[in-house]
Amino acid sequence: MGSLSEMLCGNYKNLGELSEILELLASTIDDVSRRCFEFLQQNESDDITTLGAYCGRTLLEASCIALVGRITPYRLLLLKRYQEQPSYDLGIRHKISIEWKGDILPKSNITKDQLWNKIDDKAFTSPLLSDYMWDIYWIPAFKRLLDDTENENHAYLSDLAKIPPDGICQNIRKEAEELYSSLSKGIHQEFIIPHGVAYDAITVQNLLQRTVVLITRLALISHYIPTASASIDKVKLLQYLANIEQREVS
Repeated sequence: MGSLSEMLCGNYKNLGELSEILELLASTIDDVSRRCFEFLQQNESDDITTLGAYCGRTLLEASCIALVGRITPYRLLLLKRYQEQPSYDLGIRHKISIEWKGDILPKSNITKDQLWNKIDDKAFTSPLLSDYMWDIYWIPAFKRLLDDTENENHAYLSDLAKIPPDGICQNIRKEAEELYSSLSKGIHQEFIIPHGVAYDAITVQNLLQRTVVLITRLALISHYIPTASASIDKVKLLQYLANIEQREVS
């Protein structure tokens, strides 16, 4: 396993069916992140304008789904059991399938003053980056991460420390939404102009670097959520982080 998949999927051994899911996601993350890092390290590549966006979006989706599995495993375990049924049809759209808007990003946002005044049933299966998940899981974990690593010398941690806790939700969610949209446009045949015009190598490299930064930030914070599965200790976490930083600049 690579450092990025280790950070995102954690120590997933001995977790029953969840181990199988995280192992599969880790394999996908390894495959596409290897190509993403190759693209980041090459100024010229014949494939970057056609494959870069695909690799980036796959990395973004697989990483976020792995975090869903570690934080709210019921969602993926339910999906796994459903897909294992003999009647599962690949040719139709299933309501239980993972959706970017609905499982990762919320379909609508809630203002701070509305958060705890009235809770409807949609909040019971809250998306990974929803307002409730931020208030309950991400913001407290973000504060623990900053407290525990304030003396560590890592660019990722220094950049994170510049974001106020009350702004981390908006910062990450906005970036996730922008990256998903931009990478998706590079996959779907939305443009009838050559890919190299709208998605030249520099543009794609920028999107890939931003994707790596985003999912690394989420991975770092996730290991400070006390109830998350497969968490790893600080020593390993910082070693994986150093490896990722080195691969970005090498």
